[in-house]
Amino acid sequence: MNILITGASRGIGKAIALKASAEGHTLALVARSADALLGVETSINNNKGTAKSYVCDVTSPQQVASLHQAVISDFGGIDAIINNAGIAPSLKLEETTDTIWRETFDTNVSSAFYIVRAFIGELRNSNDAHIINIASTAASEGFAYTAAYTASKHALLGFSRAIAKEFFRYDISVATLCPGFVRTSILDASIRNITSKTGKTNEEAERQLGLMNISGNILEPDEIATAVINLLKLRAVENGQEMIL
Repeated sequence: MNILITGASRGIGKAIALKASAEGHTLALVARSADALLGVETSINNNKGTAKSYVCDVTSPQQVASLHQAVISDFGGIDAIINNAGIAPSLKLEETTDTIWRETFDTNVSSAFYIVRAFIGELRNSNDAHIINIASTAASEGFAYTAAYTASKHALLGFSRAIAKEFFRYDISVATLCPGFVRTSILDASIRNITSKTGKTNEEAERQLGLMNISGNILEPDEIATAVINLLKLRAVENGQEMIL
């Protein structure tokens, strides 16, 4: 299976890439961080996998259009898209500037729209097509000081539900993963934010965030990657209802 992964240079995206490669999939790795992205590509190819990296700002429709041309030229087609790119600013509402609001929606929602729109023709021609959007528990509930992030993840879930209905007749499976706090750079930023404002230690801040997860603990990127691989083995349920985990 040819899989395109956004935000593939670190964190959840990197974990998904490594696990997908181990499963024998061919990967188109997309991110803005050229050096880190090349590192993931090199690691996969050195371990007898097949991956190619593409530096692209997925919030730009023009860059996504160029990405589409390059990926199809190299791979011929794409069977699965994993929209993982995301940011998570944490600010009081009155401190959330217009720029932060737009950047959050561009990264967390518009990028998924641009990617799916660009590659939908290839997905329709695949015999095993998947779209997996990485959202958050913030897609179904609200969290203080995250108006832009929470609103964008709600929007991403709505986007998933809409395309699940639209693409069901093409047998394209649409799934949305909604994890809680995961051990990534976003978690590190959240911990710094808590410690700076409350005086708590890093350990206390991490414990507080972990308790907000159903498991009571911080999730590891590899756990999310395992869930993604399992979703790639499933098909859409009846009537175009997307899978939400």
